[in-house]
Amino acid sequence: MGFISTLGVLLSGALLVVSNDAQCTNPTVRREWRTLSRDERAAWISAVKCLAANPHNPDLIATVNSSISQIPAMNTSASFWDDISYMHMDLNVKIHQTGMFLPFHRWFVHSVEQAMIDKCGFSGGFPYWNWTIDAPDFYTSSWWQDSDPESGIGGWGDPDKDYEVQDGAFAGFPLAYPSYHPLRHQYTAQPFAAFAASSPTIAQFFNSTMLETYANSTFHTDQIAAIIAGNPGDYVGFQQSLDNWIGAHGSVHAITGGDLAGTCPATTDDCIPGNKWSPNSPLFFLHHAMIDKIWSDWQNLNGTSATAFYGGSVQAFDNTTYFSEYPNGAPPMLNTSSRIYTDNMFPGGTIGDVMNHTAGYLCYVYE
Repeated sequence: MGFISTLGVLLSGALLVVSNDAQCTNPTVRREWRTLSRDERAAWISAVKCLAANPHNPDLIATVNSSISQIPAMNTSASFWDDISYMHMDLNVKIHQTGMFLPFHRWFVHSVEQAMIDKCGFSGGFPYWNWTIDAPDFYTSSWWQDSDPESGIGGWGDPDKDYEVQDGAFAGFPLAYPSYHPLRHQYTAQPFAAFAASSPTIAQFFNSTMLETYANSTFHTDQIAAIIAGNPGDYVGFQQSLDNWIGAHGSVHAITGGDLAGTCPATTDDCIPGNKWSPNSPLFFLHHAMIDKIWSDWQNLNGTSATAFYGGSVQAFDNTTYFSEYPNGAPPMLNTSSRIYTDNMFPGGTIGDVMNHTAGYLCYVYE
């Protein structure tokens, strides 16, 4: 797999690396959604719906003060799937624009996959969504054309019904946060002006050119290839190339709109938009499996990238100068011994535990 071993960990602001030589012997294979058979797609969707039919996890706790997370109170009558979204809502400020972004979401996708296996009998590798295929014409892409009620993702939401998805297996998929509503997807070609307008803190990081950017212009095949080939050994540079303000990660959230972008449903008046409840949409996990694949490809391309890690634990949003100094989190700095935040929802671990997805408790590869 191209992973290398190192003899130690460099501290005090230097590049952090971790040794993890143990290799899994029979990794599951994560494949692009469109390469799956109809039965394989239906099995994954069935597992999502199974989690949505499971009850609230009483072990789930909020660990971020609500004055900071700015989220609704926990709904203990909600489903296990809603708990997954609530956890992401609560931890939002700790897992975005910090060094925890990539490790957390690798762990998060794995944890949801494991819940599908344990609670719902799911088998087979977790699929991913290669949205570079759809970038040239995102709105009319074949991705949105599968209306099969058991295996189809479904199309765009109806604008006359608050962009609720009307066909495919997720039509009417029930969600509890930020208030009860069905799943929504709303095509938004130029989403960044509205995104910046949602918060003065965020607005300072956008210029007029960025505000007018077409979201799909940021995640074409050649751009993702350049991200994978760029910044060898530089974890901060790599994360920023993938997750800057109009980077591929956020652009896919924003162009898909609705729940994947964390826009407010019509059923609530007291709502602060943002990507907090984006795991409402099952597409979140297909999207983040793709983000994880890109990280994996970058790790495997260059030996110095395989174990590279550096980042802070606090968002550096005070001003543009501070953000430029700490684009993926300000002190206190994280290291590979730092615990991944779990809100007691799933079994935890450290950042070091997920640096190599063919070692330890992770055991998968990408096709």
